[in-house]
Amino acid sequence: MIQLGPTSQALRGQMPSLGCQPCELLQLCGGVYDSWDCLNECCGEPENCTTGCFRSRQFATVVRDAGGLYRNRPWNIRQTRRVLPEYIPHIHNGYGRSKHLSVPYAALTTFDVVKANSGPNVRAFSSAADVRKHFRISPRAKIILLSIAKDDRLERYWQYEDSSRLPEQLANLRIEYVTAPNYSFPLNVPRPDHLLNRMRSLRSAERLSAAGIKVIPHLNSFNETDWKFWRDFLKDHPHINIVALEFQTGLASPRKAAWHVCQLYNIQESLGRKLHLIAVAGRRHLPLLAGFSNLTIIDSAPFVRACKRRLRLDLMDNKWVVNKTVPGSPVDDLLRHNVSTYAHNVRLRIKIGRKIGPLIPHLDTITEIPVVRTDFPAPASPLQRSFWGEEQYNLAALG
Repeated sequence: MIQLGPTSQALRGQMPSLGCQPCELLQLCGGVYDSWDCLNECCGEPENCTTGCFRSRQFATVVRDAGGLYRNRPWNIRQTRRVLPEYIPHIHNGYGRSKHLSVPYAALTTFDVVKANSGPNVRAFSSAADVRKHFRISPRAKIILLSIAKDDRLERYWQYEDSSRLPEQLANLRIEYVTAPNYSFPLNVPRPDHLLNRMRSLRSAERLSAAGIKVIPHLNSFNETDWKFWRDFLKDHPHINIVALEFQTGLASPRKAAWHVCQLYNIQESLGRKLHLIAVAGRRHLPLLAGFSNLTIIDSAPFVRACKRRLRLDLMDNKWVVNKTVPGSPVDDLLRHNVSTYAHNVRLRIKIGRKIGPLIPHLDTITEIPVVRTDFPAPASPLQRSFWGEEQYNLAALG
């Protein structure tokens, strides 16, 4: 087992904050480590607050909407194991192309495929062929839907999930897998909001499964207690081996990514079975992820670069060059080239990483990404400043 602190920022052995100790949710939540308690993140507007905050006038309504803070029984989530490629391109649309992209697997965004607020019998696509034609991918391509988006699209999905029968809209589209919606774990809200969003994600996963779709859980976590929850979840659901993590927002940080990935390594060891990780935008962390014997990277880099007329030069380096084309000409060949070379690069880096072994750093040696400008002046009074030299007062000099 890899020895870790209780959060990506806390020291090993650090205890939860003093204000967390009397809280009735401490055992379920695990506490916070950088303030008196999680109510330090309260917005101070209880009348207008819609988050999972104890002080919110709508707290009970929010808890009921999510189905509670915790459910002590197995979830009815379907999943069967498939052999997935090491790279799957994420396609955002079919614009600028005249041909279908021939790939065995393609990833689409769930919220581009369902039609919210449309009524129970209205569908965005009537058949599997319509979906593939719209996004211009091969009729034989298998599709993985990523339920990762900005909060407004996620909340809209939750709002209309039942009334518009959104899971049922996906039922006849030949979807191979769909990831559970990753309702956010923002750092500027009290912890009950995280617990409620985890419940919402699992309830959405259960509804998708009831519609006959295989679901990949999204393992959103904040602290060690959250990871213990997922360990117990996977222990209680031995048929679930494919899990998803997203590395394009919070886990883009090397320190946070290392901590969370190491937690997943520990879970894998504790379970005694191999997990298949779907690492969305995880290519930047391949040296760290190489320890997973089953790994799939999903991102839209080749697609976005092709839309911007960028060409990947070769199989090894990361250089992209402008590929001048006639205005209005399709980018089919450019996209096909980019996907092919990019996928080869991912496979090669995974192969090399597995020969070397995963590069697991000491977390205390990783510099965290700064959250303020390096030239941000310290909030010191003139009296305090008189005790320091100007170079000490200026945070830029310290950096």
